[in-house]
Amino acid sequence: MYKQTYKLNLIFFVALTIANVLQFYAIGAEVPAYKGPLAMITSKDANQIYVANHDGNEISVIDVTTDKVVKTIQLGQKPNGLILSADGKTIYATSGGYNGVVQAIDLTSGKKIAEVATGHTPTDGVVTPDGKKLYVCNRFNADVSEFDLPELKLARKIKAVREPRGAVITPDGKKVYVINGTPNDVNNVPEDENAQIIVSSLITVIDVPTGTTSNIRLPNGSGSLHGITITPDGRYIFITEVLARFQIPTTHLERGWVNTSGVSIIDASKSNEPNGGFLTTVLLDDVYQGAANPWGITTSKDGKLFCAAIAGTNEVITVDIEKMIAKINTLKPDSENPNNTSTGKTTYVGDVTNDLAFLVDIKKRFKVEGKGARPVVMIGKNAYVGMYFSDTVQKIDVTATNAKPLEIPLGPKPQLTAARRGEIYWNEASAGFCFQSWHSCASCHPDGRMDAYNWDLLNDGMGNPKNAKSLLWCYKTPPAMWTGVRESSAHCTKTGFQYILFVPPDEKICNDIGEYLHGLEPEPSPFLVNGKLSEKAERGKKVFNDKKVGCAVCHPEPLYTDKKMHDVNSKVYFDHGRTEFDTPTLVELWRTAPYMHDGRYTDLKDVFKKGKHGDVEGDIEGLTDEQLDELVEYLLSL
Repeated sequence: MYKQTYKLNLIFFVALTIANVLQFYAIGAEVPAYKGPLAMITSKDANQIYVANHDGNEISVIDVTTDKVVKTIQLGQKPNGLILSADGKTIYATSGGYNGVVQAIDLTSGKKIAEVATGHTPTDGVVTPDGKKLYVCNRFNADVSEFDLPELKLARKIKAVREPRGAVITPDGKKVYVINGTPNDVNNVPEDENAQIIVSSLITVIDVPTGTTSNIRLPNGSGSLHGITITPDGRYIFITEVLARFQIPTTHLERGWVNTSGVSIIDASKSNEPNGGFLTTVLLDDVYQGAANPWGITTSKDGKLFCAAIAGTNEVITVDIEKMIAKINTLKPDSENPNNTSTGKTTYVGDVTNDLAFLVDIKKRFKVEGKGARPVVMIGKNAYVGMYFSDTVQKIDVTATNAKPLEIPLGPKPQLTAARRGEIYWNEASAGFCFQSWHSCASCHPDGRMDAYNWDLLNDGMGNPKNAKSLLWCYKTPPAMWTGVRESSAHCTKTGFQYILFVPPDEKICNDIGEYLHGLEPEPSPFLVNGKLSEKAERGKKVFNDKKVGCAVCHPEPLYTDKKMHDVNSKVYFDHGRTEFDTPTLVELWRTAPYMHDGRYTDLKDVFKKGKHGDVEGDIEGLTDEQLDELVEYLLSL
């Protein structure tokens, strides 16, 4: 009897184990496989569209005659951008993160014919018209790789400014214009409270024959640059951006009080002028309706329209280029307004940046289905928009009235996890997520990080702007905000909806956003060597952990914060008597400039040399310049 019972129990145990294993694999099979269309280009004959599916590690090929996916090219790494060769026979897929590569794909066979290293998170780039050079933007190395073709051999690295994300080249092949996605400027000038603070992204212009560079500064507040395009004749360059009104308290949103969305215009024929040919920035918003988070942008083949994808409101906006330029040409040049005075009217070219009605009767807005409108191309009268979170491409006739979009699926309808839903909500600015659709959470915290601006939020008084913080690991490093006024990131999310997006918080949406934030992981630092600390950084680690120096007292591993408020003599005139501030994590410090709660330094070494940071708890002043350099190298490697 005992043996029989034992045998039955054993059989039951084995069956249960097998069932659990099968259930495990069944659950594993149900884990969502997202596509995530992030970049698109057309074939040379415009009969096909190539879609870089970032989350699917692949390229989808769409036949525009049938509007269906006819081929899928596997890459093995996440593609960030696609570049077509001059002869149209090869695609260069910029793929991967820390160990980013360029993958050359033969379009006839669909097979990879070459792969070379390029840099940390390659994004996009261009091929010269003669087909002899390829330029690739390396986002987190802040540089551009120049390759010789057809060998795909690295010729040189060209320095950009910060987070280069895209490029165009003039038809003569002489100049490459590169967008730097994030500003790299000091936000506060403690020595002079009357000093004007200019914080904006730059356009790096590469002279192809020499490799030398110059920079064009966009208007104050220009940031989160994602898209760039050039007219077929090479005359005008258009760049999508968020235009932050960071110098005023965030008391309301109406009429673009906090953020507006724009397209900056560069006249390439005037590249030798002092401003590099920058003309002005037009706003895509309407007076009472924002167009949050513009992303991709393209021009029609005849050069008559530019077409922008609006990620936050899931729209396409077209603008008549000829009418827009003609209207701009009726205005007085800014040189006739040397004091930059405002009459309340659009009198000078620079006034356009503040005129929400300037493009009335010149632009059209089209709603598309799905979430996350990011890349866009035009073929004839049709715009094709990649919907990042819906795994579709939306086709819409931008010449028609009340046009209905056609949906082209890139795969099965995605089954969304809570974290994926949270990521959608983080980037969403449509009705119910933000009053009048002016911005999303991602407007100030792209990728869950920071936009590099100081903001005067109302949660701790008015008149005390502070630098936007990265939200990496925010859930395990409470309290939230520089002044610790929120006890947790969850509380911060709810109050963010109420006081920054100006809509009532929804518990479920806030919970899903929490799952998204919980899933954020640090990117490997570009200062690492083969994924490890350099010899210099290893020496810096010893300096960091030296008890006399004292860095580890407030920034202990593994979070690199003690989660406490400290007075480190960082108070400035804006702080109105407040002396203690939250101790931030140092993880991804390489990514979070400007530094300190008021964003006063862009160079980490200045934090110690000029700010004397660390002298409260330790002896920073006792370090030599060499030791400081080693310490900085270590901190930038975290």
